[in-house]
Amino acid sequence: MELELFEGQPGVSRTVGVTVGYLDCLGDLGVGDREHSAFVGWMQEAGKTLPGQGWWSAFLQKFDSDERQVLRAFVAIAAEFRALSPAELASLTWRYGGSAPDPTAPRTLAPTSRAILDVLLEMRRVGRILMYIGEARVERMAGYIDGYRLCLSLAGLKDEEYSRFERWLQDTGRVPLGYTWEGSFLQAAHDDHEAAIHRLLDCAAEFRALPAAS
Repeated sequence: MELELFEGQPGVSRTVGVTVGYLDCLGDLGVGDREHSAFVGWMQEAGKTLPGQGWWSAFLQKFDSDERQVLRAFVAIAAEFRALSPAELASLTWRYGGSAPDPTAPRTLAPTSRAILDVLLEMRRVGRILMYIGEARVERMAGYIDGYRLCLSLAGLKDEEYSRFERWLQDTGRVPLGYTWEGSFLQAAHDDHEAAIHRLLDCAAEFRALPAAS
């Protein structure tokens, strides 16, 4: 499997961000993902991670920080979990209440959802990036945005505002043509990842305040 097809240049931090963003979007859509909760619990019960340890931490340690090996191992373990039979799923120690989730069960979307800029403005208002993405890294933040927007897209919901925001960043010279906000803002912040992320959030607030952006 070519990981680049899904998230460009693959990386552990970006993959974590994509996952968190996708799950947050599902929560905002009123769906949630009990299967993912079961997957996390199963990884611990199967001895693949330790209690309270993220898969990325466990696998980076196991593979001497070789991120490509880490990601391939994670994908393989996810496939192993998905291959469990309904009987095997039901036999797992289910610690989240109720019965084990049925991956084939249909999901019903909530009638309302949020655009990704709504989420970014909430992050800015709260002021604690760690609450949303964990480690404050620009690649994790970029992954979060990608994951959230992917979830909206798969749900059949358009979020064209963020595309206009990206064009505005370039039109105003904040992000040079051909560059990403991650590299541009990180350079401007002298490699301070948290400051670069706050710069993005400030730009989102400035864009949203424009009359034409509403």
